[in-house]
Amino acid sequence: MAEAPFPVEFVVLGLLARGPRHGYELKKEIEHELWPIWHIATSRLYLALARLERAGLIRGESRSTGGRARRVYRLTAAGEERLWEWLRSPVPALRDLRVEFLAKIYFLLELSPGEVPGLIAAEIEALERLRDKLQHEELPYAGSPIAECVRGFRLGQVDAALAWLRTLQGKFSEEVVR
Repeated sequence: MAEAPFPVEFVVLGLLARGPRHGYELKKEIEHELWPIWHIATSRLYLALARLERAGLIRGESRSTGGRARRVYRLTAAGEERLWEWLRSPVPALRDLRVEFLAKIYFLLELSPGEVPGLIAAEIEALERLRDKLQHEELPYAGSPIAECVRGFRLGQVDAALAWLRTLQGKFSEEVVR
């Protein structure tokens, strides 16, 4: 697949790792289990399912359930491999912590709790690299007050995220090991 799936598509892969589901079941699971993280329109969910199926990451087949014809989707081997690559990788940007990173934690807690501390450590490492880069990067307009304000704001965001991740690290290193 040339393009990487969108984060919502990874959520679909994570839900299908539990077993085959039709779109309505997936929508209900997102609403009931992932409501603090994800809100998705039904149309967006079905677009994600179509995209994942075209990419060969899921396979759908029509089935009659309860007198209604529904398309039931299952994860393919390629889809499972892609899911695990995503689950084990830090998020690509600081803004993705609230949604994408928390979704990764959610699925790892269910599928492989022992991997949660490793993901948190990888995220901390990635943010420490970002912090170092921000501290040392040359600003395009040296001495610009607004450029310094932006740098300070971004460093504050990184510091807050690192503090939160270190709290999580302590919590999950104790809980997951038990």
